Amino acid sequence: MPEVLIVGAGPVGIMLGAELTRRGVEAVVLERRTAVGAASRAIGLHAPVLAALEDGGATERILAGAVRVARGECRGLGADGWERLGTVRFDRLSLRFPFVATLPQPATEAALGHGGAPVVRGETVTAIRRDGDRVRVLSSGADGQREWDAAVVVVAGGSAARDLVYRPGAIAVRHYPDRYLMVDAPVPERADAETAVVTLAPGGVLESFPLPGGRRRFVAWDRRDAGEGSGGAGSGSAGAGSTGAGAGWLVGAGAGSLGAESGLLAGAGAGSLAGAGAGSLVGAGAGSLGAESGSLAGAGAGSLAGTAAEDPAERDRRLRRALEERGEADAAASAIGATSFRVRRAVAPRLRRGRVLVVGDAAHEVSPIGGQGLNLGLLDAAGLAPLLTGWLHTGVAPNLDLERWEQRRVRSARIAAGIATLNTALGRPLGPRADAARSAALRVALSAASARVFAHAYAMGFDRGA
Repeated sequence: MPEVLIVGAGPVGIMLGAELTRRGVEAVVLERRTAVGAASRAIGLHAPVLAALEDGGATERILAGAVRVARGECRGLGADGWERLGTVRFDRLSLRFPFVATLPQPATEAALGHGGAPVVRGETVTAIRRDGDRVRVLSSGADGQREWDAAVVVVAGGSAARDLVYRPGAIAVRHYPDRYLMVDAPVPERADAETAVVTLAPGGVLESFPLPGGRRRFVAWDRRDAGEGSGGAGSGSAGAGSTGAGAGWLVGAGAGSLGAESGLLAGAGAGSLAGAGAGSLVGAGAGSLGAESGSLAGAGAGSLAGTAAEDPAERDRRLRRALEERGEADAAASAIGATSFRVRRAVAPRLRRGRVLVVGDAAHEVSPIGGQGLNLGLLDAAGLAPLLTGWLHTGVAPNLDLERWEQRRVRSARIAAGIATLNTALGRPLGPRADAARSAALRVALSAASARVFAHAYAMGFDRGA
């Protein structure tokens, strides 16, 4: 049996497995999908992540195929058409990697997982339970139910995997009214081919990011039913988000020790309850893993709340119209296959309960607008890997270091969530006068005196793991 069992083979789980393997720790990754996902969601890796991955060789593999985005422009509608409001220069920061590396998610996953831990596919984790100084994991797959045993379990399976470790309603989830359309499309040759562009139009934001092979990622605020089913930005809090020690955890609901359970799960199917004693676990509702396990988007796959089924052709028409209206008419004809998503925000106050830890979207979701969610999860894993290595090599849990890691990651998630919330609000539609005022304010904010602060923030310079 492995020393570490990782739930979820998205980028964060794959990266953690590779880092542990590189350090001589036996790890196995469980993944509900039967094959590697082909969809491209998260595309940008920031400077702190590139620095953290360098020793293991992943950075070199990533940069071999990535576009290095050294600058970003903000554009708005002026009296004579679209004009530049300001520029964010990553290449003027004192960083080892003064740029954002962009490439499709499947390529990122391949680079992160090279030589890493084995992935067992087609296994849906349904429950996690303590057993003395070990942790047992129940899963179901084509061959029926299986039981796994490990010294440590790390849940990296996206937002839906949160139910494996937190009680329902324990983590406050804030739903936003905003809805977006997204597509990767080929574009004609252009002077700004390696520049990220954010266009703030009266009809809403349009983000445009370079990708390898003459393609760009477009993300547009979508006017259709944008506020449907929401109480407005910042509304819809689901649960109080308790911060007490162990509050809201399904795993080890006692005082925090790893003592024997008073009740164990016995044949617990997805969503069932069994052995509801003081230290028992509750089976995961539906037994499915979240979007991070399947696909990540811009700032975290878990942020991609599902939307109702709609006509794909109509979705493409709306995106093409947004491109034409917001300064990207040349790309409109090739914008085919758009997807849509809504956003939400959630930050868990605790990431560890004894031998069970949580990273990535299972622990925190932020709006994809700003592109920090995946990076946040990768920095969770980068900081955790050496701590788990020391623990398993010595047999002594580095409790103080793990507590510091947890505090830094929660603080970083809150910072990223705040920045993402600001980005989301800034990109909403405005009337002509309000849009002009927004443009004027951004001209000042992105002046030479303050542009460096913006570059620092968007390069994740405020992350506690940077």
